[in-house]
Amino acid sequence: MKKIIVSVVGLASILVLSACGKSTSSKDETSRTFKTTAQTNVITVDPNRATDVGSYLAISQVVEGLYKQNNQGKVVPSVATKIVQPTNSGKTYTFNLRHDAKWNDGSRVTASDFVASFRRQVDPKTKSQRAGHLSDIQNYAAVNTGKAAPSKLGVKALGKYKLQIKLSHPVPYYNYVIATQLYPINQRALAKWGSKYGQDSKHAASDGAYEIKNWNSSKDTWNLVKNKDYYDADKVDLNKIHFQVVKTPQTSMRLFQAKDIDETQISGSLVADAKKQFKNETVVSKYGQVAFIPWNNYRKTTRNLNLRRALSYAINRQSLAKNVLKDGSLPAQSVVPEGEVKDASGKDFNAGVEPKLTYNLTKARHYFKLAQEELGKEKISVQLLTADTDAYKAVAEYIQSQAKKVSPNFNLVVRSIPLQQEISDFSNHKFDAGTLGWSTDFPDPIDYLNLAAKAGVINFTKWTNAQYQQLIDQINDTTNQTSEQRVKLQQKAASLLNELQGVTPLYQYASVHLRTKNIKGLDYPLIGYQKYEYASWKK
Repeated sequence: MKKIIVSVVGLASILVLSACGKSTSSKDETSRTFKTTAQTNVITVDPNRATDVGSYLAISQVVEGLYKQNNQGKVVPSVATKIVQPTNSGKTYTFNLRHDAKWNDGSRVTASDFVASFRRQVDPKTKSQRAGHLSDIQNYAAVNTGKAAPSKLGVKALGKYKLQIKLSHPVPYYNYVIATQLYPINQRALAKWGSKYGQDSKHAASDGAYEIKNWNSSKDTWNLVKNKDYYDADKVDLNKIHFQVVKTPQTSMRLFQAKDIDETQISGSLVADAKKQFKNETVVSKYGQVAFIPWNNYRKTTRNLNLRRALSYAINRQSLAKNVLKDGSLPAQSVVPEGEVKDASGKDFNAGVEPKLTYNLTKARHYFKLAQEELGKEKISVQLLTADTDAYKAVAEYIQSQAKKVSPNFNLVVRSIPLQQEISDFSNHKFDAGTLGWSTDFPDPIDYLNLAAKAGVINFTKWTNAQYQQLIDQINDTTNQTSEQRVKLQQKAASLLNELQGVTPLYQYASVHLRTKNIKGLDYPLIGYQKYEYASWKK
C-alpha cells in the first residue's frame, strides 16, 4: 500500500486586498486551459517506480488500471469491463478487459501489459520501492527476495484481454488496491526506451484521460493534454491543464485572487480569509490523514504510560483544530480518521471506540503525579521533535503550553528541524516524542492501526503490547472473517490504542481548495486524488 509520511498542513497569514482580477472570456470554454498548482514536482510517471506525492497525482491522471476512483472517490471499472467478485474464498480475481483501451501510441492495452508491470515491480532487479504494494499477490515474498522467478508471481494472462490475479489471502479492501496501485506498462515502449521510461514527457506512456507534456523531473511547470486515444475521450471536457509548483499557500492565494489560476490548495489561517472573500469558491473537505505523536520506547521517561496519558488529557483537540489550525481540520477521535468506515449499524467507526480522547486537566495532573512517582523525578523534561514549518511549530507550541498547565515541572521543549532530518532522527531513535502525519490509499482502519503494530512501517520505536498485537493478528487473519467481525476487532484495537497511548492521535486533516465557480465535477475525495477527467466548464 502507499505509505506517505506527511508534514502538518502549512499555516500562513496574508493581508487580503481587493483587486481587479483579469476578466475571463466565455466565448469558447472548450479551448480554455485550466490552470492549477502543485505542491511539488513530478519525479516520474513510471508506475513501477513512483514514490512521491507529486508523481502519484500525475500517474492517477495519465495511467489507468483495471479499476479507478471517480470524482467522488468511488471505485469504478476502467480497463476491466466490470467490478468482479473474487472466487476461491476471495483469493482469485479474473478480469475481462476492454478491447478499446489504448496507449497513447495507438497500441492496445492487453492483459500481458499488466502481467509485465507486476512482475517488473516485484522483481528485485528493478529495486522498486513500490514492490510491497503487490505483497498480497501469491508468491510475492519468494519472487521479491529472488528465491523464485518473476514468472511465479500469482498473475497471468488467460488471453489477450483476460487477466487473472491470485492472492495469498483474502483482502477485504482489495478493490481499492486494484484502483490505486495496480497499473499496466506499455511493453513496446519500455523495450524501446529502457531506463528512460516515464522519466520525461517524450518517454511517457499513457492509457488514461491525459498525456503529460512539457515535463521532466526538474521542471516546475507542465501540462496535461487530453489523450485522443483514451477510450472515453469524448467525455473528457478539459482539453488542457497547466500545473505550476507553488511552495507557499500565500502565493497560491495571491494567484487565485488575481485570477491567474482556476484551482489551488490552501491551509491554515488563510482558510478563514478565503471563506470571507471567496465564499462560493472555497471547498473544505475531510481528508483521510491523521496527525499523531509517536513516543520513543527506548527511553525510560517517554516509555512511561502515565506520562503519555498526562499529555494526551492535557490536549484540547477541539481547540487545537479550531483555534490553532483554523483550516477545517477535525479533532482526532482515534488514530482512524472520521468517514473511512461505518459499522453494521451505519455509524462512523469511531462511534464504537472507547475511551474517547478527551480534554481533562484534572486527569492530566493526576497521571503526571503518578509518572513523577514511577520515574522518581519531580521535574520531567521531554523534547518534542517537529519539522520546521509554521504549522508544525504552531502545533508543537500549543502542546508545549498545555504541558505547562499540567505542572510547572512538566518541561516540554520543542526542537524544530527539516522534515527529512526529523524522519532520520525518528528512524535512529534520536528523539523523545514528535509529530507526524499519515495517509492511506484504502478505506480500512488497519493501515492506521499498524502505526503501533510490530510490522508497522513507521512504528519507529517498535512499541509493542501483547493484547494489541493479538488483535492486529486477528484482524489480519481474513480467511474466515465477516466484515462486521473485522470492524469490531478494529474498534477494539483502536480503543486499546487510545487507552495505552501507543501513539497519541491529534487531529484529522482537512483538504481545502480554492476552485473557480466556472467549473463543475471537480471534487476532493477522502482518499485519493481529484480526477480532472470528470471536471467540465459550466456552460
